[in-house]
Parts: sequence; C-alpha cells; structure tokens
Amino acid sequence: MTELIIKNRLSRQKLDTVVCILKALKVDVEIKKPTHKKVIKKDPFAETFGMWADRDIDATTLRKQAWGIE
Repeated sequence: MTELIIKNRLSRQKLDTVVCILKALKVDVEIKKPTHKKVIKKDPFAETFGMWADRDIDATTLRKQAWGIE
C-alpha cells in the first residue's frame, strides 16, 4: 500500500478533482481528515500561584530585599 499525503489545505473542488483523476486511473482512494489534538498550554509558573498567599509581602518589599535597598 502506498500513501499520498497532501500537506496543503485544498478547496473541496480541488480535492474532488484529484480524487476523480485517481479513480480514473483505477486507484482506490480514501480521504481521511487529520485528527488534531487539542494543545493544552501549561503556565510554567502555575505551581507557584498562591505561594505567598498567607504572607504579608509585596513586590516592593521583595525588590528591596533582592537589591539590598534600605
């Protein structure tokens, strides 16, 4: 069995034309639509959400500590 993979999107009319040509050459044709897996993007910082929830700290305080500002 040989597979022909068409990578570009074709209009229905063009696809029908290709199928008709192949059938005229007595080639068995099967059309399969690709299955697209749903991509779930994970936030790399999602695990740190709420890390400071119970602490009295803000961005200004963290910057002062990190930069050594008094």
